[in-house]
Amino acid sequence: MVSMKNVSPDFSKLVASDEWSFSDESRANTSTLTHSYHRYPAKFIPQLVDKLIQQYTVEGDLVVDPFGGCGTTLVESKLNGRRGIGFDINPIAKLITQTKITPVDPEILEKSHQQFLDAYENIDFKETITHNDRLHYWFDDETLGKLDRIYGAISSITSSDAKRFYLCAFSHNLKNSSRWLMKSIKPTIDKNKKISDPFLSINRHLKQMIRKNELFYETLNQAGNINNISKVYQADSTKKWPVEDGTIDLIVTSPPYVTSYEYADLHQLSLLWFGSDSSQFKSWHNKFTKEFIDFRRDFIGTSSKPKKIGDLNSEIAEKIVGDLMQINKSLARDVANYFIDMKKVFNRMYKGLKDGGTAGVIIGNTALKGVNITNAEVAVEQMLKAGFETVDFIKRDISSKVIAPWRDSSTGKFTGLKNPNRHRVYEYEYVIIMRKPI
Repeated sequence: MVSMKNVSPDFSKLVASDEWSFSDESRANTSTLTHSYHRYPAKFIPQLVDKLIQQYTVEGDLVVDPFGGCGTTLVESKLNGRRGIGFDINPIAKLITQTKITPVDPEILEKSHQQFLDAYENIDFKETITHNDRLHYWFDDETLGKLDRIYGAISSITSSDAKRFYLCAFSHNLKNSSRWLMKSIKPTIDKNKKISDPFLSINRHLKQMIRKNELFYETLNQAGNINNISKVYQADSTKKWPVEDGTIDLIVTSPPYVTSYEYADLHQLSLLWFGSDSSQFKSWHNKFTKEFIDFRRDFIGTSSKPKKIGDLNSEIAEKIVGDLMQINKSLARDVANYFIDMKKVFNRMYKGLKDGGTAGVIIGNTALKGVNITNAEVAVEQMLKAGFETVDFIKRDISSKVIAPWRDSSTGKFTGLKNPNRHRVYEYEYVIIMRKPI
């Protein structure tokens, strides 16, 4: 751990902190309460968020996550009696987060489960939506028919909170029921996959979610936090934020990694399914079924319009992009766009925080085409130029973080253990703690 004023440290000399690595935490502890409702890539563990919240805020403070992901920051804010606001460009992230931060009365959920089971058993469901051709690539006809029946049963649930709860479970189980290789976040067909019955799979997951919701509900109720403000939006973190400037006490966030548009792939099954339903997802209808590639381009660092590469607010970033230009100009432009977008985010963070407010940014370094992408060092430079002053820099082991640790040495894309061209990335990450001066 390093403490200093307005200088950037030598990150290569930082030693991993046992206190911040949480290596003794079991998988059960990191997926407690609502945290295991839905799979999500690069998910940071709740213990890390909880530590930052307790160290830099008091009860009633406002905590914001501009890269909301699956809602870990908002769940922990609610549990700690803080107000929480999160947003993400991915509508599936919003759906997951809204489900995770909404404690449903166990009696309502029990009634809704019976509605679901009765509808599934007694109503003759036919195809409920016209499926996108891409879904026929991922699912065989028999499985699609079973999923239609499940989806139709969910539609019969009358409570809006409970229905969202079931849609979240449905989204989580789409990958299980598809031909998608389970251990890969890349869209990869598993020709040998044995697909389990979709109803048994979702019902098993629902039972776990129902138990965890009850514990979440009771925990919040006993602490008096059940009605604590917690809001989630679909929004672009590089543009205007859905929160008033100068009101944030703490920002806790883990920005996407370079080439983060790959994360969109993991949720394409849910985007394609829900985007085909004009009744329940009117604002999504046809948007993601016909324009999925355009949606991927909206993610951080993948703008289709190349920007001026010198406009990065970081000498380190300029050198990285310059080195990549000698190898792959297209990739260099993507990385440049990533750093430009992150510069915008850090400027927005500065405006959003109160004087004396704190930002905790969890970010890791990587490598592309043999070029070291030192995201943490670039982030510090950009934050200092935005006006922040430094508080702490912490190196932590990320063995507990859910992320693909391998990339292909040639393409730079996520890969798996079977790829002989793989190299390991993301062994460590950094917690950059900066403050807006008083």
